[in-house]
Amino acid sequence: MQYYFVLQYRILNRRLNELGVRPFLGYILGLLVFVGLSYYLFYKTSYAAYLYITIALSTISKLSDRERNEFLLATFSSSVYRRIRCLENSILAWPFVLFLLYEGQWRLALLLILCAVALSRVKFDDRLNVTLPTPFYRFPFEFTQGFRKYWFLYLLAYFVGFKAVEVANFNLGVGSLVSVFLLGMLHYSTPEHEYFVWIYSCSARKFLFKKMATAMFYSSMLAVPLLLGLSAYFPDNLLILLGVQCLGYLFLLTMILAKYSAFPGEMSLPQAILLGLGLWFPPLLVVVIPLFYTRSIKRLNAILQ
Repeated sequence: MQYYFVLQYRILNRRLNELGVRPFLGYILGLLVFVGLSYYLFYKTSYAAYLYITIALSTISKLSDRERNEFLLATFSSSVYRRIRCLENSILAWPFVLFLLYEGQWRLALLLILCAVALSRVKFDDRLNVTLPTPFYRFPFEFTQGFRKYWFLYLLAYFVGFKAVEVANFNLGVGSLVSVFLLGMLHYSTPEHEYFVWIYSCSARKFLFKKMATAMFYSSMLAVPLLLGLSAYFPDNLLILLGVQCLGYLFLLTMILAKYSAFPGEMSLPQAILLGLGLWFPPLLVVVIPLFYTRSIKRLNAILQ
């Protein structure tokens, strides 16, 4: 069992080195980002504790992938496998637990520990036995693949929007609209195989335009119904909702440019930090977007020309 965790530690260190950052510095930055985002979440909404535990359980559930667990069972004995699963779930849960305790949410902290241990006995299969139909088939693949993977989170976003109307909480409604665009950005977080860019018979500029136009069209299909519903119940805040919608489009386009600025590889840590700064302080996008665009053109020209 000790060998397994040493191996995971070395894999993580290698991953950080590939991103161009020293492991020790990466751990420090990761801790600071985690604490900073946790503070920000609890500062922005009164429902932060429930969102926090949802994020924690969603993260922990990734370790319950069926193929991964079957590999562990084939490698270790049943007793060692159970200890590994319980320990790694607990390790992943503890940062969330400690922050919940810091916020005085000891009941939710205890619930999170119990759920983490319970999830160590569960296996999830990411692959559906049925193909979920989507309205995004015309221009694959990001929204087609992403919607099928995260459809339940879109349902959750709409449920939160419904609750916002029910309890007359405008901020909660804004959060539901923002979450739709964050999910859209998530669809563009992983680079595709180089072949799926090479098959486009166009220039790098036209390729980026097609990608951004598709992203705006499909994100509108998901966000506009929510926007209209919130506007009907919060007409005095229509300008704020339109501003959030426009900012969501801008963030989504920035994410696409950030992705292709590092293509065919993944974003390096400096690029990710630059993207994060732009999202945290939108006026910086005036500098960030042209920079990502220029780098994207250079990267894509090597493949499309």
